[in-house]
Amino acid sequence: MHFRTTTSLAAAAAGAALVALLAGCSTSPASTAASDQGTFAQNSKTLVISALPSPDGGDPNAALDAYIGKKTGLTIKYVPTTDFSSLIAAGIAGQLDVAVFSPTTYVTAVNKGAKLDVVSAEIAAKGLTTPGYYADPIVRNADASKYQTVSQFNGKSICFVDPTSASGFFYPLLALKAAGVDISITGTDASGDPEFKDFTAHFSGTHAKAVQAVASGQCDVGFAENREAEAAGSGVTVIKDAAVVGDGKGRQLVPGYPVVISSTLPAALKAKLRSILSTVTPATIAAAGVTTPVAPTFFGLLPETKDFYKPIHEGCADPDIKKAAVAVCGG
Repeated sequence: MHFRTTTSLAAAAAGAALVALLAGCSTSPASTAASDQGTFAQNSKTLVISALPSPDGGDPNAALDAYIGKKTGLTIKYVPTTDFSSLIAAGIAGQLDVAVFSPTTYVTAVNKGAKLDVVSAEIAAKGLTTPGYYADPIVRNADASKYQTVSQFNGKSICFVDPTSASGFFYPLLALKAAGVDISITGTDASGDPEFKDFTAHFSGTHAKAVQAVASGQCDVGFAENREAEAAGSGVTVIKDAAVVGDGKGRQLVPGYPVVISSTLPAALKAKLRSILSTVTPATIAAAGVTTPVAPTFFGLLPETKDFYKPIHEGCADPDIKKAAVAVCGG
């Protein structure tokens, strides 16, 4: 069952539409420059930056985008994507120059042929010394006293985010299995998403919608990243279960959202972007003269490489995880 606003087919159509839109902009010969000069999504004077929009529909990385523009001297064109599927599609089609992916959508995109280089990853919570964020098991506040462990999610309706989401699906599967919940799938629904033997899965589409669905009682329990789950007034309580895979305190640290650049860009520009984006803080952005407010959930970037995302590949080596998370792991 789905609360998301687009089905898999609709998501694919949205992705195709995005690619067509960007391709329509790529009329300049600069976008297909000689290989020694690299290629751009649009042209050599413009950097196309893509990411999922914020809940209000705006650019969640507006200050960072402005910072990139100041440091490179290039025009920045922010192109929002409707969902993870369309972001993956744009990456595969080579229609973005810089992007912020989720950990699993980055792995999925690369596995499907996207030419992307990781340059850094987001620090998503205060006090963290490595880039990352938490995958939080959640229940509505009124039910908080009924749940102490993730094992109690067995037999419940569970709101996930999307079959390609790291903290909203992949890492929750690891937690459920570690807690003793059977994650065997019985088949797929009309949208091609997995159905499970011992619980009912709902896919809400975004972390905010998953939190809202749990808070409103549409699902018994759920999972979402900590920035949404722990927001003031979220209406949900985080269950911390030290028995699950994670940091020993009942929380799973997910590799931070990777900031990626197209590997087809000119070598000199790639080196410059790697330097610009390797270590960034709100203070760094302000010092560059950027007046766009930094999002309160942005705590900085630290340099990383593709190796930071090896745990996702390792998770996919588990047969149960691979069957359930085929959207991430592949068939």
